[in-house]
Amino acid sequence: MLLQKPVRPDFKKVLLGLLLAAVLILVLDLGCVFRWVTGVPCPGCGMTRAHLAALSLDFGRAFYYHPLWPLPALLFLAQIFFPAGIFRSRRLNSAAAIGLLVLVLGVYLVRMLRCFPDTPPMEYQSQSILGWLLARAGLLT
Repeated sequence: MLLQKPVRPDFKKVLLGLLLAAVLILVLDLGCVFRWVTGVPCPGCGMTRAHLAALSLDFGRAFYYHPLWPLPALLFLAQIFFPAGIFRSRRLNSAAAIGLLVLVLGVYLVRMLRCFPDTPPMEYQSQSILGWLLARAGLLT
């Protein structure tokens, strides 16, 4: 058999992790740390808006905000039910992880080439830490 058998997850740990993540997001309210530091959208940019649109059953808008919006939920479920990986072979699990990384970075590259720097959610944030540093160094006007 090529696939692992699912395990019974410890839902208390899952719920505690989700609760901790929610509290940190709500308390810190930083938004995207990558964008806050660099000014450039991260590969997951638009994911929150996409999930909110999907919750409103507006799947067209969800795919507009981020075409890979279903992926985090699927990966989260896979991690809960298959903590050792979906496949029995470590090589197949590694290949799947590399394939997902290539997919995410490929979608990011296409979105950056088509939408950057002025189409939401792929717009540039000039008030970033890097932007501030470059302006102070005289490299950015």
